[in-house]
Amino acid sequence: MCLSLPQMRMICGARQYSPMSKVQLKICGIVAVMCLASSSAVYAQAAPPAKSGGVAILKQLHQWRGKLGDDVVQMRLQPKVEDIDSVEGDYLVIGSSRNKGNKILLAGEVTGDVLSMEESEDGIDVSGQWDGKLEGKILRGKWQSDDGKVVKDFVLEMMPAADSSATVVPAKSSKKR
Repeated sequence: MCLSLPQMRMICGARQYSPMSKVQLKICGIVAVMCLASSSAVYAQAAPPAKSGGVAILKQLHQWRGKLGDDVVQMRLQPKVEDIDSVEGDYLVIGSSRNKGNKILLAGEVTGDVLSMEESEDGIDVSGQWDGKLEGKILRGKWQSDDGKVVKDFVLEMMPAADSSATVVPAKSSKKR
């Protein structure tokens, strides 16, 4: 099983994303190879064993729509294959030039009905933090910028299954080539 996001941060350079030493780079490379091997083994299994924690609704792919402050957002969340109590996904700010229309990546942890995620606009640096609670099919909480200077409330509603596979706004990938 791969290391959690906080464990990887501790090994690979914390939130500062400062230049890494050769030793840190070697360790991160070894950990990445181990995670790939672990992921391959997980894919070969029929299904990972269920863990306690995390609500069932966050155990499968869902689309969410709602408000982040005054902005309309559309979010996609799914469980990570390596860790059923972790989620990954992305979101778009609809009708905004934020991140030039590119998807903003998400990764985080689920404990009971509490969700904590970090976002990255460039796929490398942390650009914000989402902390929320699931109330039925509503995800509600606070978002803050990485520097903590901007804080916004968010309220997202899970979309019906028929809408979950459709993306309303086409988006460019934020991955750099």
